[in-house]
Amino acid sequence: MTVQIGLALSGGGAKGLAHIGVLKVLEEAQIPVHMLAGTSMGGIVAALYAAGRSVAELEQIARSLRLLDIVQRDRSYTGLIGNGKIAKRLREALGGDPTFDRLKLPLALVTADLETGEEVVIREGPVLEAMLATMAVPIIFPPVNWRGRLLVDGGLLNQVPFDVVRQMGDQTGKPVRVIAAHALPAFPDKLGDRTSCDRHGPESTIHLLIRRSRWAPMIEVAERSYNIIHRKQVEQLMQRSPPDLMIEIALRGVGLLDLDQVDVCLEAGERAARQRLPELIELRDTPPPGRLARWWHAMTGKLGITNDN
Repeated sequence: MTVQIGLALSGGGAKGLAHIGVLKVLEEAQIPVHMLAGTSMGGIVAALYAAGRSVAELEQIARSLRLLDIVQRDRSYTGLIGNGKIAKRLREALGGDPTFDRLKLPLALVTADLETGEEVVIREGPVLEAMLATMAVPIIFPPVNWRGRLLVDGGLLNQVPFDVVRQMGDQTGKPVRVIAAHALPAFPDKLGDRTSCDRHGPESTIHLLIRRSRWAPMIEVAERSYNIIHRKQVEQLMQRSPPDLMIEIALRGVGLLDLDQVDVCLEAGERAARQRLPELIELRDTPPPGRLARWWHAMTGKLGITNDN
């Protein structure tokens, strides 16, 4: 029986660009991806890959993106940055306005309903609209009105949606191996201590203005609060229904809007995936366990019982 591979990509702002490095390693090792789910920046990368963009094209898109391309006033006053410019760039990257059923690979984008607090997994309709919703980090970007629901970044509820990938596989009736990639947050110990990055030109000016603005402390507090929530979320999900393999990508000093740190992110993602390459190849070549075996593994894990023979 052919093994299906499902890939879940975490959010993390600019850190999520590291997922392109993970995809590069998967392609080099001839490990196919049959379905994807993503949150926030992971959702952006997943959507572009599902639309047929190659890893080389994703790298080019990432390197061409600058804060100058997305920073604009949000006239709704529900975010610091409007989404008009970024919507234009994403439409160009997608090659138009495709719907989910026109993508080359099955895709799920995770969002959160700001009014009900429910997780909303989008798998139909315009892809661009769903991309804007999954990346709508509260305070930074405005919420997106989707079918009468006010949606924001899915990281509020599900930072690494490997459970969504598992559900996608179960719905097809085909066995699936779930690989998750998590861009881990890492900050200096004290608020206000910023890791210096080598920046030049207009990008350095914008970063300097952001760091010296009255909004900077608020953004940092919000980002750190997010990271605390995400850590607990992932721990709980790992106990209930872990993926077959979790690739953790360590990134220190890369903030939410550090889009100029592409090489740092790509190298970190590639390095993390290469460290797990033997396990990735084994997953590709080994049929996945059935639902009963997965349930037993999860239960024994909760009880602290080893599953080794």
